[in-house]
Amino acid sequence: MNHSCLGEAKKNKEAAKKIRLLVSDIDGTLIPNNKKLTQETLAAVKKLKDAGIHLCLVSSRPPQGIQMFFKELGIITPFAALNGGEVIGNNGTILSSMAMDFQDASEVCDLLQQNDVNAWLFGGFDWSVFNIHDQFIAHEMDVVGSKPDVIDRIDQYKNRIVKIEGVTTNTVLLDAMAEKINEKYEGRVKALRSSDHYLDITHPKANKGFAAIELGRQYGIDISEVACIGDMDNDIPMLEIAGLSIAMGQSSSRVCQHAHFQTKTNEENGWAEAVEKYILPRA
Repeated sequence: MNHSCLGEAKKNKEAAKKIRLLVSDIDGTLIPNNKKLTQETLAAVKKLKDAGIHLCLVSSRPPQGIQMFFKELGIITPFAALNGGEVIGNNGTILSSMAMDFQDASEVCDLLQQNDVNAWLFGGFDWSVFNIHDQFIAHEMDVVGSKPDVIDRIDQYKNRIVKIEGVTTNTVLLDAMAEKINEKYEGRVKALRSSDHYLDITHPKANKGFAAIELGRQYGIDISEVACIGDMDNDIPMLEIAGLSIAMGQSSSRVCQHAHFQTKTNEENGWAEAVEKYILPRA
């Protein structure tokens, strides 16, 4: 169990006493590393429903990679895909979409590829790649349940570009690329690492904080009565503003310092523990 940053959870902001909506990240949070929902998590979801607390999902995944969990969870609720770049209603309607400027997207793709980082393009349900031999593609196909289109040039991609994924095994390089992109395109593009191998690059306002506010708005719930739970850098924008914020046990100190509480890891049913220990008592 890794609670290395437990003592660094934020203390300067009081946690909400009433929670009406839980906005949850998926990978590294709702599900363990085998990507399968546990019985403990499913039981916790039922308790949320019985307590009248809504559950909405937010992820850097494309829409189809989120909807694949709805049947097993027994929910049909609005959700946010592509790191908050698209918020989608429970009837499939796109409630908001924030695309990147095409010229910026083109330059970012060039920058990634010049540094031997593969670039994937996402918009709506579309996913395109430049290098079909990328070792992470097969894994991503299993995760999201769809295949990518292969293109040679970015101008062959005809949909809106909501997210660029930078992909490599070199985590240090991803952090360096994030710093470089955020400095060069400040105010126009935002790069945040969503795993050791993925760098999410989006419109600067397309983040999970924006998504949490929008999802709350669908129910008429202010962010002060919204709980958010996540594990990575791209979860920080929602952890910062939530009425109650919870970091997973494996989160870095960089993430934990924005949370009220830290639960166990995703491999230890930390999500279910967070529901029982921190959220249900505030129903």
